[in-house]
Amino acid sequence: MFGRRAVGRMNKLGMLIDCSHCGDRTTLDTIEWSEHPIVLSHIGARALWESNRLAPDDVLEACAAKGGVIGIEAAPHTTLTRNNTVHGIEAFMEHFEYVKALVGIDHVSFGPDSVYGDHVGLHHTYAANLSIKESRSAAAEEGPKANPPFDEVEYVKGVENPTEASHNILRWLVREGYSDEDIGKVMGGNTLRVLREVWP
Repeated sequence: MFGRRAVGRMNKLGMLIDCSHCGDRTTLDTIEWSEHPIVLSHIGARALWESNRLAPDDVLEACAAKGGVIGIEAAPHTTLTRNNTVHGIEAFMEHFEYVKALVGIDHVSFGPDSVYGDHVGLHHTYAANLSIKESRSAAAEEGPKANPPFDEVEYVKGVENPTEASHNILRWLVREGYSDEDIGKVMGGNTLRVLREVWP
């Protein structure tokens, strides 16, 4: 099977496998076949917001069980929640706390996926060029857990770009009483652990 061979080859070369943009079945198969942990470098919890761009609990749990790390994404209109339908740092951190509670502090980190510039404009350009017909604007997605309506924003408030993200995530963790040890884990320690396991 080509997929299994590809994963084996990536393991042999010491490549870190990232399934953030893969489907659920592909991700689960990759976790099973890989000799090393994988990462979901920028994603969130589908339990909080119905979107194929986010992962269901079984995928998050499988990634962590293999020793992997899940980075929480803050790209506009992705990690919203039913409690926070305006995309800002509180919605983003709700995904973080959900995943942390699900898989443990040793398997969660941040992958804000923010940019300097017009991130929403970039999404629209991709959608137009890739002929993606579904709009991610104010309409709720269809599905068993249909999302409430939400307004399109220009950026994720508090996580506007890489600089603001790095500062404000840390401020939020300090404000919420996270220990220095746990902050060290989620701000890079967990990821470094996985890299040391994967890189030859």
